[in-house]
Amino acid sequence: MSKLISYSFCLVVTALVLYAFSPRHDGVVPQVDLDLKRIQFNDLVHFDDRMVAVGERGTIIVSDDDGASWRRTHSDEQSPVTLTGVTWLGGKLLIAVGHDQLMLRSEDAGDSWQVIMDDKSSGEPLMGTWSPNGQKIFAYGSFGRFFKSNDKGLKWTPVQLNIQGEHLNDLDGDGDRIQLMVGEMGLVMRSKDEGQSWQTIEPFYRGSLFGVAHLEGSNWVTYGMRGNVFVSHDDGLNWKQIALPHQLPLYGHATDARGVVIVGTGGAYVNISREGELQGLGYMRGLGTLTSAVVLPNSEFIVAGQFGLQQRKRDYLARTGQ
Repeated sequence: MSKLISYSFCLVVTALVLYAFSPRHDGVVPQVDLDLKRIQFNDLVHFDDRMVAVGERGTIIVSDDDGASWRRTHSDEQSPVTLTGVTWLGGKLLIAVGHDQLMLRSEDAGDSWQVIMDDKSSGEPLMGTWSPNGQKIFAYGSFGRFFKSNDKGLKWTPVQLNIQGEHLNDLDGDGDRIQLMVGEMGLVMRSKDEGQSWQTIEPFYRGSLFGVAHLEGSNWVTYGMRGNVFVSHDDGLNWKQIALPHQLPLYGHATDARGVVIVGTGGAYVNISREGELQGLGYMRGLGTLTSAVVLPNSEFIVAGQFGLQQRKRDYLARTGQ
C-alpha cells in the first residue's frame, strides 16, 4: 500500500500492476479505455456480487463478474491522488481513503463517489477505515491521524490518541467486544468500547506491523516486517511469535470461515487457522510481491501484487503447500 511519506508505507506499496482482465463490460456504465498495466492498485474488497479496487491517481474500478472484466468509476480527473484503502460498510455504502487525507464515500456500491474529506496541505495518507456497525466509523492513517464519524461517514471529527505520532496501518474488531489497531514501531492498541478509548499494549516487537485480523473468540493474528507473525489467545494482551523459515515482509490478508491467509513479498503466503495455529506456508510462484487479497464465495482466491490482480482457482486457505 502506497505510503510514499514513510518507510513502512513504501514497503506496503510494492508495485501492483493489473493486466489480466478484459476491458469489456456489459453493464449500463460505459467502459473507459484504461491501461491497467500502468496503474498501481493498493486495495480491493469483495461484497455481494461486486469487487472494488482502488489505486494510484484516484483510480477506482469495479467488477461484477468476479474479476473477469472491470470498469472505472473514479479517475484522476476527479481526485488525482493515490488511494490506499477501501472498506465495505454494509448495504451499498463504501468508504475509500488515500493521500492528502482524502476520503471518498459511495452510496451506490461504488458506481459514484463524493469527496467527504480532503487536506492537500498535509499530503499525509489515510490508510483505512473500520466500523462496528456501519453507523459509527473510524479512519486511521499516517502520523497517528485518527478520525471518527457517527453518521455513516458524512461528518468526521479528529481524535487525539495517546501515542507519539506513529503511523497507524490497520484496525480490526471481533464484532462486539474487542478492537485492535497496529502500526509502526510495534504499536498495538486495544479498545473494549468500539474505539472510544484505547489502551497501548506493551511492545513485544519493534518493527512495523502492517496488518491485524480477528480469528475467533479471543484469538488474533498480527504481522509485518521481516516475516514476523504473532498470535494472541487473550484478545491482544499477550502475543507469541510464529516462527517462519524466511524474513519476507507480509503486507495483506484474506479471511474466510476456516482461517486467514497472509500474503507478502515473493508471493509468500502463510495460512493461520481460526485457533491461531500455523496450517501451512509457501509461495504462489510467478506472482511476485503480493499486498492484498480477497476470498470469493466459491473459494477462489484473488490476490493483488506485482504482476497484477490474479484469480487463483486453488484454495490456499483449504489446501496449503501447493
